[in-house]
Amino acid sequence: MRYLSSIFTTQFIFIAFCFLVFAGCVNVFKLSDLRSGNLLDNNEEAKAKQLLTEMGIAHGIDKWKEISTYTVNFGDEFYGFIGQQVNPFKNKNISLALSYIPKTSNGQIEILNGRERGTVWGVQANQAYMLFNDEIMKTVDEDIRFWVPTYQYFIEFPNRIQEATSISYVGKDTINGAICEGVLASWNTIKPQKDIDQYLIWIDSVTKRIAKIEYTIRAINKYTSGSAYFTNYNDYEGIILPSEFLVESNLVKKGLLHKMSIFSFTRDYMNINSLLPLGVDFEPKED
Repeated sequence: MRYLSSIFTTQFIFIAFCFLVFAGCVNVFKLSDLRSGNLLDNNEEAKAKQLLTEMGIAHGIDKWKEISTYTVNFGDEFYGFIGQQVNPFKNKNISLALSYIPKTSNGQIEILNGRERGTVWGVQANQAYMLFNDEIMKTVDEDIRFWVPTYQYFIEFPNRIQEATSISYVGKDTINGAICEGVLASWNTIKPQKDIDQYLIWIDSVTKRIAKIEYTIRAINKYTSGSAYFTNYNDYEGIILPSEFLVESNLVKKGLLHKMSIFSFTRDYMNINSLLPLGVDFEPKED
Protein backbone atom coordinates (compact mmCIF):
# COMPACT_ATOMS: atom_id res chain seq x y z
CA MET A 1 0.00 0.00 0.00
CA ARG A 2 1.75 3.14 -1.19
CA TYR A 3 -0.53 5.75 0.30
CA LEU A 4 -3.15 6.13 3.00
CA SER A 5 -6.01 5.23 0.69
CA SER A 6 -7.39 5.57 -2.79
CA ILE A 7 -10.67 7.40 -2.26
CA PHE A 8 -12.46 9.86 0.02
CA THR A 9 -15.89 11.44 0.36
CA THR A 10 -17.03 14.08 -2.12
CA GLN A 11 -18.39 16.12 0.77
CA PHE A 12 -15.02 16.28 2.47
CA ILE A 13 -13.19 17.13 -0.74
CA PHE A 14 -15.54 20.08 -1.30
CA ILE A 15 -15.17 21.31 2.28
CA ALA A 16 -11.40 20.89 2.19
CA PHE A 17 -11.17 22.85 -1.05
CA CYS A 18 -13.29 25.72 0.27
CA PHE A 19 -11.43 25.83 3.57
CA LEU A 20 -8.03 25.91 1.95
CA VAL A 21 -8.89 28.52 -0.65
CA PHE A 22 -10.57 30.95 1.69
CA ALA A 23 -8.24 30.43 4.64
CA GLY A 24 -5.19 30.77 2.40
CA CYS A 25 -3.45 27.86 4.09
CA VAL A 26 -1.55 26.56 1.07
CA ASN A 27 -0.81 27.21 -2.55
CA VAL A 28 -3.56 25.28 -4.32
CA PHE A 29 -1.81 25.51 -7.68
CA LYS A 30 1.03 23.11 -6.84
CA LEU A 31 1.48 19.71 -5.27
CA SER A 32 2.24 19.75 -1.55
CA ASP A 33 5.89 18.83 -1.11
CA LEU A 34 7.55 17.58 2.09
CA ARG A 35 11.09 18.17 0.84
CA SER A 36 13.10 20.85 2.61
CA GLY A 37 15.57 23.18 0.93
CA ASN A 38 18.44 21.30 2.58
CA LEU A 39 17.18 17.99 1.24
CA LEU A 40 17.29 19.21 -2.34
CA ASP A 41 21.08 19.50 -2.09
CA ASN A 42 21.85 16.54 0.17
CA ASN A 43 20.43 13.08 -0.41
CA GLU A 44 22.43 10.70 1.85
CA GLU A 45 20.35 7.68 0.85
CA ALA A 46 22.60 5.21 2.69
CA LYS A 47 22.12 7.08 5.98
CA ALA A 48 18.37 7.19 5.43
CA LYS A 49 18.25 3.45 4.74
CA GLN A 50 20.19 2.69 7.92
CA LEU A 51 17.80 4.82 9.98
CA LEU A 52 14.75 3.05 8.54
CA THR A 53 16.35 -0.33 9.31
CA GLU A 54 17.08 0.71 12.90
CA MET A 55 13.55 2.05 13.27
CA GLY A 56 12.10 -1.24 12.05
CA ILE A 57 14.15 -3.20 14.58
CA ALA A 58 13.10 -0.83 17.39
CA HIS A 59 9.44 -1.43 16.50
CA GLY A 60 9.83 -5.22 16.34
CA ILE A 61 8.68 -5.53 12.74
CA ASP A 62 10.10 -9.07 12.43
CA LYS A 63 7.41 -10.19 14.90
CA TRP A 64 4.73 -9.46 12.31
CA LYS A 65 5.89 -12.56 10.41
CA GLU A 66 4.65 -14.73 13.30
CA ILE A 67 0.98 -13.72 13.15
CA SER A 68 -1.80 -14.50 10.66
CA THR A 69 -4.31 -11.92 11.91
CA TYR A 70 -4.52 -9.33 14.65
CA THR A 71 -7.28 -7.44 16.44
CA VAL A 72 -6.93 -4.01 18.03
CA ASN A 73 -9.26 -2.41 20.57
CA PHE A 74 -9.25 1.08 19.13
CA GLY A 75 -10.73 4.52 19.69
CA ASP A 76 -11.00 7.64 17.56
CA GLU A 77 -12.13 11.11 18.62
CA PHE A 78 -12.65 13.99 16.18
CA TYR A 79 -12.37 17.69 17.02
CA GLY A 80 -13.88 20.90 15.71
CA PHE A 81 -15.81 21.70 12.56
CA ILE A 82 -13.36 20.15 10.11
CA GLY A 83 -12.98 17.08 12.32
CA GLN A 84 -16.71 16.48 12.24
CA GLN A 85 -16.72 16.72 8.44
CA VAL A 86 -13.97 14.11 8.27
CA ASN A 87 -15.60 11.82 10.87
CA PRO A 88 -17.25 8.90 9.03
CA PHE A 89 -19.16 7.74 12.12
CA LYS A 90 -22.30 9.08 13.79
CA ASN A 91 -20.55 9.51 17.17
CA LYS A 92 -17.86 12.12 17.88
CA ASN A 93 -15.99 9.63 20.09
CA ILE A 94 -16.04 6.14 18.64
CA SER A 95 -14.99 2.71 19.95
CA LEU A 96 -13.90 0.12 17.41
CA ALA A 97 -12.50 -3.38 17.05
CA LEU A 98 -10.07 -3.46 14.12
CA SER A 99 -9.07 -6.82 12.64
CA TYR A 100 -6.61 -7.31 9.79
CA ILE A 101 -4.47 -9.76 7.88
CA PRO A 102 -1.02 -8.09 8.07
CA LYS A 103 0.49 -6.53 4.93
CA THR A 104 -2.63 -7.16 2.85
CA SER A 105 -5.67 -5.09 1.92
CA ASN A 106 -8.04 -7.31 3.92
CA GLY A 107 -9.59 -6.10 7.14
CA GLN A 108 -12.67 -5.14 9.15
CA ILE A 109 -13.88 -2.41 11.49
CA GLU A 110 -16.52 -3.43 14.03
CA ILE A 111 -18.34 -0.43 15.55
CA LEU A 112 -18.76 -0.98 19.28
CA ASN A 113 -20.78 2.02 20.44
CA GLY A 114 -23.44 4.48 19.36
CA ARG A 115 -26.24 4.08 16.86
CA GLU A 116 -24.10 1.97 14.54
CA ARG A 117 -23.11 -0.53 17.23
CA GLY A 118 -22.74 -4.04 15.83
CA THR A 119 -22.13 -2.92 12.25
CA VAL A 120 -18.99 -4.23 10.55
CA TRP A 121 -17.21 -2.39 7.75
CA GLY A 122 -14.85 -4.46 5.66
CA VAL A 123 -12.52 -4.36 2.70
CA GLN A 124 -11.30 -7.40 0.82
CA ALA A 125 -8.97 -6.85 -2.13
CA ASN A 126 -10.29 -3.27 -2.47
CA GLN A 127 -13.95 -4.39 -2.46
CA ALA A 128 -15.88 -2.70 0.35
CA TYR A 129 -18.65 -4.57 2.16
CA MET A 130 -20.83 -4.35 5.26
CA LEU A 131 -21.82 -7.05 7.74
CA PHE A 132 -24.87 -6.78 9.99
CA ASN A 133 -26.77 -9.62 11.65
CA ASP A 134 -24.58 -12.09 9.73
CA GLU A 135 -25.68 -10.66 6.38
CA ILE A 136 -23.01 -9.44 3.98
CA MET A 137 -23.53 -6.70 1.42
CA LYS A 138 -21.01 -5.42 -1.10
CA THR A 139 -20.89 -1.65 -1.37
CA VAL A 140 -19.01 1.20 -3.01
CA ASP A 141 -19.15 3.25 0.21
CA GLU A 142 -16.21 5.66 0.09
CA ASP A 143 -15.84 5.99 3.86
CA ILE A 144 -15.40 2.23 4.21
CA ARG A 145 -12.83 2.11 1.42
CA PHE A 146 -10.88 4.94 3.03
CA TRP A 147 -10.98 4.23 6.76
CA VAL A 148 -10.51 0.45 6.86
CA PRO A 149 -7.07 0.53 5.12
CA THR A 150 -6.11 3.89 6.67
CA TYR A 151 -6.32 2.61 10.25
CA GLN A 152 -4.38 -0.49 9.18
CA TYR A 153 -1.63 1.57 7.58
CA PHE A 154 -1.09 3.61 10.74
CA ILE A 155 -0.83 0.47 12.88
CA GLU A 156 1.54 -1.30 10.47
CA PHE A 157 3.41 1.85 9.38
CA PRO A 158 6.90 0.96 10.75
CA ASN A 159 6.72 -2.28 8.74
CA ARG A 160 4.95 -1.00 5.63
CA ILE A 161 7.22 2.01 5.07
CA GLN A 162 10.19 -0.34 4.68
CA GLU A 163 8.79 -1.04 1.20
CA ALA A 164 9.47 2.53 0.01
CA THR A 165 11.77 2.57 -3.02
CA SER A 166 12.98 6.18 -2.78
CA ILE A 167 14.35 7.54 0.50
CA SER A 168 16.49 10.46 1.58
CA TYR A 169 17.98 11.78 4.81
CA VAL A 170 16.46 15.09 5.93
CA GLY A 171 18.49 16.12 8.97
CA LYS A 172 17.76 16.68 12.65
CA ASP A 173 14.94 18.37 14.51
CA THR A 174 13.55 18.40 18.06
CA ILE A 175 10.15 16.76 18.51
CA ASN A 176 8.53 17.08 21.94
CA GLY A 177 11.93 17.62 23.54
CA ALA A 178 13.64 14.68 21.83
CA ILE A 179 16.32 15.00 19.16
CA CYS A 180 15.08 13.22 16.05
CA GLU A 181 16.40 12.48 12.58
CA GLY A 182 14.19 12.67 9.51
CA VAL A 183 13.82 10.31 6.57
CA LEU A 184 11.73 11.21 3.54
CA ALA A 185 10.21 8.16 1.85
CA SER A 186 8.13 7.57 -1.26
CA TRP A 187 8.02 5.35 -4.33
CA ASN A 188 9.83 5.83 -7.66
CA THR A 189 11.09 9.28 -6.64
CA ILE A 190 11.04 11.52 -3.58
CA LYS A 191 9.76 14.36 -5.74
CA PRO A 192 6.04 15.12 -5.43
CA GLN A 193 3.86 12.91 -7.62
CA LYS A 194 0.19 13.28 -8.49
CA ASP A 195 -0.94 9.84 -7.29
CA ILE A 196 1.73 8.71 -4.79
CA ASP A 197 2.31 10.13 -1.33
CA GLN A 198 5.43 11.33 0.42
CA TYR A 199 6.15 10.42 4.06
CA LEU A 200 8.55 12.26 6.34
CA ILE A 201 9.42 10.03 9.30
CA TRP A 202 10.99 11.61 12.39
CA ILE A 203 12.92 8.95 14.33
CA ASP A 204 14.05 9.43 17.92
CA SER A 205 17.87 9.43 17.86
CA VAL A 206 18.05 7.45 21.13
CA THR A 207 15.17 4.96 21.06
CA LYS A 208 14.96 4.74 17.23
CA ARG A 209 11.17 4.77 17.57
CA ILE A 210 8.96 7.03 15.46
CA ALA A 211 8.17 10.35 17.15
CA LYS A 212 6.18 11.85 14.30
CA ILE A 213 5.29 11.32 10.67
CA GLU A 214 4.27 13.93 8.13
CA TYR A 215 2.46 12.89 4.97
CA THR A 216 0.66 14.11 1.89
CA ILE A 217 -2.83 12.80 1.15
CA ARG A 218 -3.12 12.68 -2.63
CA ALA A 219 -6.35 10.65 -2.31
CA ILE A 220 -8.05 13.82 -1.09
CA ASN A 221 -6.36 16.39 -3.30
CA LYS A 222 -2.95 17.63 -4.40
CA TYR A 223 -2.38 20.14 -1.61
CA THR A 224 -3.65 18.47 1.59
CA SER A 225 -1.15 17.13 4.11
CA GLY A 226 -1.16 15.90 7.69
CA SER A 227 1.04 14.79 10.52
CA ALA A 228 0.73 12.32 13.39
CA TYR A 229 2.64 12.14 16.66
CA PHE A 230 3.30 8.57 17.87
CA THR A 231 3.16 8.66 21.69
CA ASN A 232 3.22 6.41 24.79
CA TYR A 233 4.52 3.17 23.34
CA ASN A 234 3.51 -0.30 24.54
CA ASP A 235 5.15 -3.68 23.98
CA TYR A 236 2.82 -6.43 22.70
CA GLU A 237 5.03 -9.52 22.84
CA GLY A 238 7.74 -7.77 20.85
CA ILE A 239 5.55 -5.66 18.58
CA ILE A 240 5.99 -2.05 19.69
CA LEU A 241 2.98 0.20 19.10
CA PRO A 242 2.06 3.72 20.24
CA SER A 243 -1.00 4.04 22.46
CA GLU A 244 -1.96 7.28 20.70
CA PHE A 245 -1.68 8.92 17.29
CA LEU A 246 -2.25 12.67 17.61
CA VAL A 247 -3.24 13.87 14.16
CA GLU A 248 -2.84 17.40 12.80
CA SER A 249 -3.77 18.71 9.36
CA ASN A 250 -3.07 21.75 7.25
CA LEU A 251 -6.86 22.03 7.08
CA VAL A 252 -6.79 23.08 10.75
CA LYS A 253 -4.78 26.15 11.74
CA LYS A 254 -4.54 25.19 15.43
CA GLY A 255 -5.11 22.02 17.42
CA LEU A 256 -5.77 18.40 16.50
CA LEU A 257 -7.96 17.04 13.73
CA HIS A 258 -8.49 13.77 15.62
CA LYS A 259 -6.86 11.42 18.11
CA MET A 260 -6.58 7.68 17.50
CA SER A 261 -5.93 5.35 20.45
CA ILE A 262 -4.77 1.74 20.72
CA PHE A 263 -6.06 0.11 23.92
CA SER A 264 -5.03 -3.49 23.26
CA PHE A 265 -3.47 -5.70 20.58
CA THR A 266 -4.35 -9.40 20.24
CA ARG A 267 -2.70 -11.87 17.89
CA ASP A 268 -4.72 -14.41 15.89
CA TYR A 269 -8.03 -13.66 17.61
CA MET A 270 -9.86 -13.82 14.26
CA ASN A 271 -9.73 -16.78 11.93
CA ILE A 272 -8.15 -15.69 8.66
CA ASN A 273 -11.18 -16.86 6.66
CA SER A 274 -13.42 -14.56 8.72
CA LEU A 275 -11.54 -11.65 7.14
CA LEU A 276 -12.11 -13.11 3.67
CA PRO A 277 -15.94 -13.35 3.69
CA LEU A 278 -16.17 -12.84 -0.08
CA GLY A 279 -14.23 -16.06 -0.62
CA VAL A 280 -10.53 -16.81 -0.68
CA ASP A 281 -10.48 -16.68 -4.49
CA PHE A 282 -12.38 -13.40 -4.73
CA GLU A 283 -10.98 -10.99 -7.31
CA PRO A 284 -12.52 -7.51 -7.53
CA LYS A 285 -13.58 -5.92 -10.78
CA GLU A 286 -11.49 -3.00 -12.00
CA ASP A 287 -12.84 0.42 -10.93
